[in-house]
Amino acid sequence: MIKYLNAKTGADLKLKAMVSYEQTISQLAEGQIQLAMLSPAPYVKAKKINPKIKILVTELSWNQDKTQKNDSYRSFILVRKDSSLDSIKLIKGKIFAFVSEESTSGYKVPQAFFKSQKIDSKKYFSQVLFLGAHPAVTDALAAGSIEAGATWDFNWSQAKTKHGDIFKSIWTSEAIPNLCVAAHPKLPAELQKKIKMALLEISTDLLQGLSSVGFVERADSFYDSVRKLEN
Repeated sequence: MIKYLNAKTGADLKLKAMVSYEQTISQLAEGQIQLAMLSPAPYVKAKKINPKIKILVTELSWNQDKTQKNDSYRSFILVRKDSSLDSIKLIKGKIFAFVSEESTSGYKVPQAFFKSQKIDSKKYFSQVLFLGAHPAVTDALAAGSIEAGATWDFNWSQAKTKHGDIFKSIWTSEAIPNLCVAAHPKLPAELQKKIKMALLEISTDLLQGLSSVGFVERADSFYDSVRKLEN
């Protein structure tokens, strides 16, 4: 994908892996990185810190049966299929895992749901863990070290390949805007335009291993529903 973007734009983009949501947010906001693919809540937070950050494109992803490309995804609370747990009421007093406090589907959306039900997650569960990455949640669930956890569509699909079809959902969120590619103003406007056009035209063959199956233009206001989660 990086080779493709460099060939299409004449740029010299280099891939840099972030170790956390927080690092991505701070480095994009400060301009230490100039281009980032990030999920909705980190994008909203980075733009709040630096309003000059600009969204270029929004990801398209497959629906569950791979018949339609969507610009949104969902959050799930998963348990093991072989457990008797089949409702939010029954996971009270259990060990629960979120991803990170900056994760949209792995914390902010399910936490907003808990608040709407007047559930204090710190008191409702016997233990609340933040495991740092979506695969860590499904790995822990598969291993039996937690009894329920929050994640998103793509990770659930990947976890099925890794662990088998051993998970079930006891709660599903409303649609959440997909992750986006955003640019810091240090990235020249003309290059931003070239990158945007290249991503809109990219072949799915170059996106193997990612949740993305293409990109689409969406306005910053598309993410207003995520901003409301902060209120």
